[in-house]
Amino acid sequence: MPSTNEEAVFEEMAAIKREAAAKTGLSDFGDPSFEGPLLAWLADLRNPKISEFGRKFLRRLALRDLCRRLKVLSYLTEHPEVLELEIPPIVFVTGAARTGSTLLHNLLATHPDCRALLRWELMEPLPPPRSETFATDPRIGTLQASIEPLRGSRLEQMHWVDADEPDENTWAFLNCTGMLGRGATPLMRTWARWMVENDFRATYREFRKVVQLLISKCPPPPHGHLVLKCVMTTMKIAEFADVFPEASFVITHRDPFRALVSSCATGDAICQAFLEAPPGPLSEDGLHGQEAFRSLKMVLRALVEFADSGSARFVNVRYADLMSDAVATTRSIYERLEMNPPEDLQARIADHLRKQRSGKRAAPPESLETFGYDADAVWSDPIVTEYCESFGVERERSRMVDTRTASRPAEENI
Repeated sequence: MPSTNEEAVFEEMAAIKREAAAKTGLSDFGDPSFEGPLLAWLADLRNPKISEFGRKFLRRLALRDLCRRLKVLSYLTEHPEVLELEIPPIVFVTGAARTGSTLLHNLLATHPDCRALLRWELMEPLPPPRSETFATDPRIGTLQASIEPLRGSRLEQMHWVDADEPDENTWAFLNCTGMLGRGATPLMRTWARWMVENDFRATYREFRKVVQLLISKCPPPPHGHLVLKCVMTTMKIAEFADVFPEASFVITHRDPFRALVSSCATGDAICQAFLEAPPGPLSEDGLHGQEAFRSLKMVLRALVEFADSGSARFVNVRYADLMSDAVATTRSIYERLEMNPPEDLQARIADHLRKQRSGKRAAPPESLETFGYDADAVWSDPIVTEYCESFGVERERSRMVDTRTASRPAEENI
């Protein structure tokens, strides 16, 4: 028999579904698989650490996700031809978080024959973007205005994506598994546990429909390809490969200790706004539970198993190589995927890095907290050892930071 708390969460789910239906005038939520992560999210909103502002904000995210789900499913019912569209080859960037994937995603997106999915269209896919107005769509300005107040924050230092830049697949997930781009995972522990324990093929099948929708009126160039990225669900990489046979994988690798503390700092920067005062590091991280390390090890294990399976074509990219020579590293990816790099690849990458260093966003912090983690302890873990040996990952004896010089690429605010 359900507890009083469980009954209250089920009642809240029914209420928020009614609100979404009333707001959109639609009622067909499709496959009920979204209810599992939604229930977990609503259960986490009862966490006493979350402030009243945080509860209201995070609940609004759930309502927005449900409204988008209703509208996308309705559009696809009215336009079934969208689901007949062939998806072109995909270059899919993934790996553990904070391993250089954002930088690499942006560099690969400079290819003239590629179509990257940008943050604004992932978050607001309807009406489908059109090629002729893609760069001037009013949704770009609306979204950019909503994130500008975060300029100067710790979040801008750690990770920043403008409205018109390529972003994570998670922003377009339709079943309450991608809220806030998965950035609230450290705070929403029930929700995070649901992600670990459940199959993601349903999530990816619905995302596949969103990809078809987004390219329906704004496709890649003829004979072109898509460049997608998702590190927030890397532990489900094999399931993504099942649903997207068009994908070849580019997997980024970095010293797991450096990636770990950077991930903790990023999650902390996102979640602080939703916590009761006084602020402080999230107790779920570091030696207060080792949650972040457990999660990272699941990702590393998934990458090793995926590579061993031989089920898909993939290229490994070491963070140190990307940082030391971005042009050569990017060129080698195209060669190993048997793709033609742009003739002006060096100029394209130089232009991207020049814009990145131009003061458009804050430089990364000079130092990061360790959140109670110790580099030797992380490196001595058997799963970490196996991962590093499998992919040739070496320790960063000193943290690589963006020097803002022309000799090195900015490192995606790590």
